[in-house]
Amino acid sequence: MDITLQYTEGARFVAQSRQHRMVIDQPADDGGGDHGMAPAELLLTALGGCVGQHVAQYLRLRGLPPDGLLVRVAAKLASRPLRVTDFEVKVIAPGLTDRQLRALEKSFPAGLVQNAIARENTLRVTAVAMDAGDVTP
Repeated sequence: MDITLQYTEGARFVAQSRQHRMVIDQPADDGGGDHGMAPAELLLTALGGCVGQHVAQYLRLRGLPPDGLLVRVAAKLASRPLRVTDFEVKVIAPGLTDRQLRALEKSFPAGLVQNAIARENTLRVTAVAMDAGDVTP
């Protein structure tokens, strides 16, 4: 997986992966122009999307309709160090019995993003200086 983010102005970037593009920005009261979701919101979106795709597949494989499926994701902001923490994902799956819901819950966490957040991980951030023409988006 590889994503490139190109700065445009203010706090705005355009992210590109494969043939897809997305604007990332901060709310106006946080120094941005509010032209897109903030990075922390995208993190919650990735988590919710991963859970949602897992649940939809789980339901389809069992002959259960994913109609009306809804995923809500919340987290807290913490400082020292500044971070997103205490993630909570709620899956609303209309029409399932209590037994089906408990079976569904036993399949968690099964997704790529859930496991990346829930398990120990590494992160390395580096900086290089090069001419803008030398960078391939």
